[in-house]
Amino acid sequence: MSGPAFISRMGRLWCRLSDRLLAPLDRLARVPLAAREAGGASVEFVLLVPAFLMVFISSFEASLMLTRQVMLERAMDIAVRDIRLDTGSTVTQNQVRNAVCDRARILPDCRENMLIELTLITRTSYATPDADAPCVNQLTSIVPRSIFAGGRAGQMVLARACYSVRPSLPLAVLAGNRTLGSYLIDDTDGTFRIVTATAFVVEQN
Repeated sequence: MSGPAFISRMGRLWCRLSDRLLAPLDRLARVPLAAREAGGASVEFVLLVPAFLMVFISSFEASLMLTRQVMLERAMDIAVRDIRLDTGSTVTQNQVRNAVCDRARILPDCRENMLIELTLITRTSYATPDADAPCVNQLTSIVPRSIFAGGRAGQMVLARACYSVRPSLPLAVLAGNRTLGSYLIDDTDGTFRIVTATAFVVEQN
């Protein structure tokens, strides 16, 4: 085959190949512009909705936790008045827990998940307990032993309450991102731990 014939044949093959390759683009060019951009908003929605959901869930759970914290502190301050005037040290741990739960009605399953502790503070060193407040483990149903000191007349007392509650909304990973509230969950049982403490002096006889 001579040189010009070979070049002519290759040119025809190239034209056929280019027609096949460019045919889809040609058909796309004949599609209206509005139809070609259909679905573009869906891509933005898929990319942004996980971030908006994370912000919504985090803000909702944080506001609910703050409300429960405020109600627990208020109920604890009211219940402490009875202990402060209890010169005979007759108030029991169950009575204090029931008094707190009756005033903080926003805490679900309060009596089962609330733990009250009373610790005497020596006035020479004013040392407070080193360990964290004991809390109920909802996963294992273990209730740790807590101190409820007697003989409190004329003594300085530190009262601590720990309430454990499960998250109201799912705090799992959203599109690879953890919600802000998920960092506050206790890893032992997957609950929030709400703790409040107050110190006071019990009236003398």
